[in-house]
Amino acid sequence: MENITDISGFVLAGGKSSRLGTDKALLIIQNESLLARMIGLIRPHCQTLAISGQNLDYENFNLVMVPDLFPNCGPIAGIYSSLLYSLNDWNLIVSVDVPFLNDDLIGLLLANIGEYDCIIPTHHAGIEPLVGLYNRRILPAIKDMIDNGDYKLTRFLEIVNTRYVDCSELLRIYPRLFMNINRIEDYRSI
Repeated sequence: MENITDISGFVLAGGKSSRLGTDKALLIIQNESLLARMIGLIRPHCQTLAISGQNLDYENFNLVMVPDLFPNCGPIAGIYSSLLYSLNDWNLIVSVDVPFLNDDLIGLLLANIGEYDCIIPTHHAGIEPLVGLYNRRILPAIKDMIDNGDYKLTRFLEIVNTRYVDCSELLRIYPRLFMNINRIEDYRSI
């Protein structure tokens, strides 16, 4: 397994939150914002942390904010910009809107670091590309996707050497592990 000094962490918080109608990163769950929750989760696993996004309200987190170099391209642009900024080969990238991620999942992903480009959770319902480990060596391939107007992460993961990690057992133990907040109904259900 990689040493903590070899991993950078990024919280993807640059989305428009258009379906929710408010900045989801600042929603409060169990007395803390989603952004604070995700920062706290990945901090012990990473040498450096940054926020992929540029909302001025994030300044009080005292972390570098990495703006999308390609606006309006979705999460693929946040991942690209984060990797370009990173000084480490391996990068733990998590979306801000998945509040029930936990150390068990992150530990499982980290335990699978090897000769791969990406390490991504999978389960019976599909893959979770917005929670994973991404290696900087994918920068040219991800830039090609963006240049070609193809912003679909699932398609990108098919063209690079991706290790899909089966998280079915974790999902059985933690049924809301990958629940994400996109609509106000999702938030109210917590």
